Amino acid sequence: MDYVCEKSDNKRILIVTDVHYCDHVWHKTVNEDRMKMLCESINNEYEQKPFDMILCLGDYSLDFWAWGEGGSYLNNPPVSNTQNFMREIYPKFPVKTYLIPGNHEQYGNEKWKEITEFPRQFSVVYDDYVFLMCDTFGGDLDPTDHSDGTYTGIDTELLKAAIKTHSDKKIILCAHDIYPEQESEELKKIISENDRIICAFTGHTHRSNTVILGSEWRNLPVFYCGDFSYSAGCSADAPNRGYRILDLENGFSTEYKRV
Repeated sequence: MDYVCEKSDNKRILIVTDVHYCDHVWHKTVNEDRMKMLCESINNEYEQKPFDMILCLGDYSLDFWAWGEGGSYLNNPPVSNTQNFMREIYPKFPVKTYLIPGNHEQYGNEKWKEITEFPRQFSVVYDDYVFLMCDTFGGDLDPTDHSDGTYTGIDTELLKAAIKTHSDKKIILCAHDIYPEQESEELKKIISENDRIICAFTGHTHRSNTVILGSEWRNLPVFYCGDFSYSAGCSADAPNRGYRILDLENGFSTEYKRV
């Protein structure tokens, strides 16, 4: 399924991941304060220099979780913090926002679409680009036991369809995470042979670094998009919360903005 986002003169996109709306306190910050910080920082960014859309790369909750008390959705009574996020936070974003699930949103396709109005994977056409919003944790959905999700990798049929349908556009892969060692040889071949696939954006690790895949992947850059919950490798007093900005106004540039 294709969505179309109209570009403005700004040609900027904001990418958010790993918000984790839940009752946990991370870096001495309760959920209500984190969500307030998230909304205020995104809206302040927009006021300073507008962007055309927001891409969210999963983990809006801990609805499905294998550790501690388990995920909130399989507890009694069930709590969908993904639904709470959609009701309370999503409407406060200043522009159209597209969401894919993370490993903590293991809802089946029907339930996921009921909560978010989006399928679990799709594409967004934007100017000369196609953002392929991939569901890489699409295995063992609707689990009855506490789970951290099952990695399934990038859907090569989805990618091949985008390459064929949008033959004049560059393709950017977006996923909750990408594990090269668990991906198919077919995917490696497609990427190695197609220079229109220019990069990937992911979350999951709660880091904001850049990884360059090996030559067998045509040295594809993978940009990690941080978090708005607990920041990996950071002290309790210095989280790395923020979002990634993609600027296409003068070519291609991306930076992680800590707030």
